Amino acid sequence: MEFLRRISLITFIILVAVSIFQDLAHSDGTTSVSNNENLELPPFEAVPVKVNPGDTVLSITEEIQTITVNTVSVEIILKAFESLNPNTSSNDIHVHEVYYFPQFQEEH
Repeated sequence: MEFLRRISLITFIILVAVSIFQDLAHSDGTTSVSNNENLELPPFEAVPVKVNPGDTVLSITEEIQTITVNTVSVEIILKAFESLNPNTSSNDIHVHEVYYFPQFQEEH
């Protein structure tokens, strides 16, 4: 009985290892969170801002605007932020760090 238990455990470990290897070998390393990849960004400039306690990407973006951005959707604001800060998620900003935020421009 002990022999069957050992064989079963070894087989299970091998199957898990092969499964993990296959997942990693065939992954292209990208993940798609949203199907809004085709959002066209309006013109904007990058403004460096130091984050204070209680700040969010949306609150900072709203504060630095020189025009009203009522026509800009939340998805576009977040996509613009993440395009300016490619290694940072809009949900994971840290206090006292400097990030670039989009300051949207009038379309001519």
